[in-house]
Amino acid sequence: MRFLDLLVRLAADLVERVQAEDRLRASEERLRRFGEASHDILWIRDAKTLQWQYLTPAFETIYGLGRDAAQAGDNYRAWIRMIAAEDRRKASHAMRQARLGRHVTFDYRIRRQNDGTTRWLRSTVFPITNTAERVTLIGGIGHDLTQLHKAGLRLQTLMEGIPQLVWRAIDGGHWTWSSPQWTDHTGLSSEDSAGLGWLDALHPDDRDKAMHFWNAAVRTGHLEMEGRIRHAATRQYRWFQTRATPVRDESGMIVEWLGTSTDIHELRELQERQKVLVAELQHRTRNLMGVVRSMADKIARTSTDLADFRERFHNRLAALARVQGLLSRLEEHDRVTFDDLIRTELSAMGSASERVVLHGPPGVRLRSSTVQILALALHELATNAVKYGALGQPAGRLAVSWRLQPQGGQDKPWLHIDWRESGVRMPPSGAGPHGNGQGRELIERALPYQLGARTSYSFGPDGVHCTISIPVSASTTEPDRHD
Repeated sequence: MRFLDLLVRLAADLVERVQAEDRLRASEERLRRFGEASHDILWIRDAKTLQWQYLTPAFETIYGLGRDAAQAGDNYRAWIRMIAAEDRRKASHAMRQARLGRHVTFDYRIRRQNDGTTRWLRSTVFPITNTAERVTLIGGIGHDLTQLHKAGLRLQTLMEGIPQLVWRAIDGGHWTWSSPQWTDHTGLSSEDSAGLGWLDALHPDDRDKAMHFWNAAVRTGHLEMEGRIRHAATRQYRWFQTRATPVRDESGMIVEWLGTSTDIHELRELQERQKVLVAELQHRTRNLMGVVRSMADKIARTSTDLADFRERFHNRLAALARVQGLLSRLEEHDRVTFDDLIRTELSAMGSASERVVLHGPPGVRLRSSTVQILALALHELATNAVKYGALGQPAGRLAVSWRLQPQGGQDKPWLHIDWRESGVRMPPSGAGPHGNGQGRELIERALPYQLGARTSYSFGPDGVHCTISIPVSASTTEPDRHD
């Protein structure tokens, strides 16, 4: 009976052992099929020798080396040699940690054996223990990161290649990363700028405003602002437009912000100059329309008929057009100079250079508000000289001289102009004045009234003599922004 019990127990143990072996074989078969289907490398090493005991087919695809060749000889040292020299310490450290019972994940590069290309891998290494809780095996899972790394590299290249300053942040404006462009511009490293460190590069007057925009962005999911950022090389602040886009998780929560800051300093300066130019254009247009209206009224009062009005009105419009041509060619804060004005007017009259003498300092800058009315006065003088005086008679001569008096009155520089005609056969006494007198009225009445000028106009024995003194821009060389 005892023998029979013993036999039954032995049979039961045998059946249990066979069943356990079947379960083990089934488990190993499932593991084999899983390993062969996986795109990741599954491997097992002996914890003592570090030699591979198991490798899945993905190894051959990623490493470019057959599994039999990979497991031949001292395959641990052979594997270490396939790893980029800079990453070998990480691999060795991971194995030591696994021997001590720790899990380790690390990234490294390998050089493929068949084509020499480099691939990026991420391996998770873990200990496998026996029933006595001793580490006897080391398991690992290797994932190919090459395509992900290439995509990240392309993104990084794009972010570092664009002219904007690029950064990443979490809610509240706490930066987690900034691009090399930011460092080059501000002198702050990515570490210096982390958290709220980036505020150090902002103009002190813009820091509270920036935080206000960030607090609002948490609620609105939108960030856009303008502010001044310090340029490290010049120590000057430049205007930037900053925009950021939120990155959301599956639930719609904002987990990160991706932002750029674009230099708009020159654009803002252009906009400011445009405002000034538009205001100046409006001012000049109003002045010009007033001059034209006044000129038309005066010509109409002294014209004999419509043809006379048309001719004189067209001539004066041409004089104004020449002045506008001078003004339109000026850069910002430039001024028309007197020598340009007088030469332009005399040239338009076709005066012979051998009969005209011009003498005076170049570059005497005229106030913009004086140019049009002074040009009309010179036009009247030149027109009368052509019709009746020095520029219309063979023996006539014209001398125009001018001088600048730095403190000519009211602590302002004055320009003194002397128009002197000679060699002119004057009409007999009592014959009446030349022309209709409008030019003389302009000089003796309009210039003093509109410009505060001091003028004189007289008929000498052989020609007209006229003097005009007017205040001019404060400097003949520096821009005058107050006239």
